[in-house]
Amino acid sequence: MLKLRDLDVFYGDAQALWDVTMEVHKGEIVTLLGSNGAGKTTTLKTISGLLHPRKGEIFLDHIRLDKIEPSNIIKYGIAHVPEGRRLFPNMTVMENLLIGAFHAGAWGSRFDTIQGIYTLFPILAERKKQLAGTLSGGEQQMLAIGRALMSEPTLLMLDEPSLGLAPKVVETIFQVISDINKKGTTILLIEQNAHLSLQVAHRGYVMETGRISLEGKASELMADEYVKKAYLGM
Repeated sequence: MLKLRDLDVFYGDAQALWDVTMEVHKGEIVTLLGSNGAGKTTTLKTISGLLHPRKGEIFLDHIRLDKIEPSNIIKYGIAHVPEGRRLFPNMTVMENLLIGAFHAGAWGSRFDTIQGIYTLFPILAERKKQLAGTLSGGEQQMLAIGRALMSEPTLLMLDEPSLGLAPKVVETIFQVISDINKKGTTILLIEQNAHLSLQVAHRGYVMETGRISLEGKASELMADEYVKKAYLGM
């Protein structure tokens, strides 16, 4: 479904990614593991078109994405939940959700989609008239995921969805991620909590200093001695 081939990505003269090649198959949850600064967020930004590779290609099915502007990429079925949520704090929950449907393919079904999101996150229905900036951290993360789902994506990319959240809320978020996948949405997940991400994922990649250093089934990575020491604290 998604293919990255030999990506080199720079910030000015500083290279952030080297020859990154990876795939996400339809229906999978794929997790990208790595320490802070490894290049994980840069990878998602490049897929979203916020950064353009100096070398390499990105394909969604047969569509080449790295030549498309970010404002148009969402039309092809990719939604990106960024690290830090990036909500509009002075707008209501409902208004934030509606912003996620602002392209022709999703706007007509926006109210049906909202009802589905309220089923996933009942608290958002209770808070629909509340300003996003007054929500708790967990509620803001739910809203950020809900806003992304408003575009009816086939591929959902999540950058650190558990960051700064209480363990109970993290458990809820990961259950919802699994539920979203079971309903047919493919997921590419970045998550510092390697144990949780490998529990829900089908496959994974390990990124170190801008390079893919390891890949395999989630169960294989959980059993790998290096991954256990470096990322699982075992």
